[in-house]
Amino acid sequence: MPAVCAALTFVAVWSLVPGPGARIASRRLSRLSGARDDTALMAAVRASPVEDPVVRSLVCAAACAGIGWLLGGAVLAACGVPAGLGLSLWIGRLESPATSRAKAEIARDLPLAVDLLAACAMAGRPVEESLRVVASAVGGALGARLDSIVARLVLGADPQSEWTRVAADPQLATLGRSMARTLQSGAPLVEALTRLAEDRRRERRTQTQLRARTVGVKAAGPLALCFLPAFMVIGVIPTIAGAFSHLVL
Repeated sequence: MPAVCAALTFVAVWSLVPGPGARIASRRLSRLSGARDDTALMAAVRASPVEDPVVRSLVCAAACAGIGWLLGGAVLAACGVPAGLGLSLWIGRLESPATSRAKAEIARDLPLAVDLLAACAMAGRPVEESLRVVASAVGGALGARLDSIVARLVLGADPQSEWTRVAADPQLATLGRSMARTLQSGAPLVEALTRLAEDRRRERRTQTQLRARTVGVKAAGPLALCFLPAFMVIGVIPTIAGAFSHLVL
């Protein structure tokens, strides 16, 4: 039985830690594309086997079944398999703090990046060169994503197919659709990018106002937890104690 536990621990650690092959491939792709950071092409390289839903499900089911076997035998081991599958589904829906920060950076910097792209298009610069300049100016998570797009375009990717692929990305969907639409219809790129920047700013402003309105509702619970005990100790308990003291006297 200790050997089974050791094997399950080894599989879990192997699944959570990125292998050297993934790290080497990420560095090679980053050097080939000229990206500033290894995260520029992490979407093209599977960083850890735990990101694979099948592997993650097998690891969680095996771990829960092993724990169930240790605690209660075959019955709990059989119950541990669906529990492990549910745990795998829950882990797959989690979002790391780094991913949340990257999404916030992209949402914040995208209107500025689109404005810069519109300015470069107005000056007559090619799209690849404009993307490279904007990625260098913006930096951060959005700069890395734009660097990866530039790398694929430089390596010979079809612009229409590439922007259609970008349109499937939830964070860059509006930019990808606008670029693909202008390539397909021949519409002026500057107007499309200017309109997109205005729409993104309006959407971000609306989201900020909605979050500000919910602050009071979210703060009501913690404030009640803080002030209610103080109110009971300072106001209610002395009043009750005083009433009982008068009754006793």
